[in-house]
Amino acid sequence: MDNVKTGILIAKKRKEKQLTQKDLADKLGVSNATVSKWETGKGFPDISLIEPLASVLEISVSEVLSGEERVQPESEHTEMLLKDMVDLSVKEQERKKKRYNWIIAITVAVLYLTVSLLTGKWQWTWIIWFVYCFYRILTEYVMKRSVG
Repeated sequence: MDNVKTGILIAKKRKEKQLTQKDLADKLGVSNATVSKWETGKGFPDISLIEPLASVLEISVSEVLSGEERVQPESEHTEMLLKDMVDLSVKEQERKKKRYNWIIAITVAVLYLTVSLLTGKWQWTWIIWFVYCFYRILTEYVMKRSVG
């Protein structure tokens, strides 16, 4: 993947669609400065934005990743494999984010509990936080059971 080639392709396709950087940014939920970074080769779209970007620009995911327009149509199988790769990467990012959020929530709850046991003072906020953590655990379990 070449940031510069991909940036040139994004700019070209955006202009063909008569979109401003702001228009493209609004469609993707990013800032126009982000689009500018992509187009100048100073950054690369986040993996979660590759498929929406390709859709807006009406090009394939592989074209975004390679930064080159294909003269011959991509085989559907190749395109599906690339989309699956992007989906897996997005799901992995979401899973890591969820795990990180849980670690923070549980750590704070344990700290609240430890401080309250050491000081012998129970503040309402500590109790509320503790109940909230149990609520999150319960709802997460129920959601997993209903999906699975």
